[in-house]
Amino acid sequence: MHWNVRTFVRLFLLVGGLALIGTGAAGGETLTVGLGAVAVVLGIVGLAAEWNESST
Repeated sequence: MHWNVRTFVRLFLLVGGLALIGTGAAGGETLTVGLGAVAVVLGIVGLAAEWNESST
């Protein structure tokens, strides 16, 4: 996998989304958990696509 700015943005989405899910769950805020889940999905899909692209 080639490390570039997009890779770090995707990692930020993944880690930040997990943090949002944690804080939202602790505070009982459904919107925060939902936003965190969307960020995690975008991060995972982006990293998987980048990993798949670099392996071929």
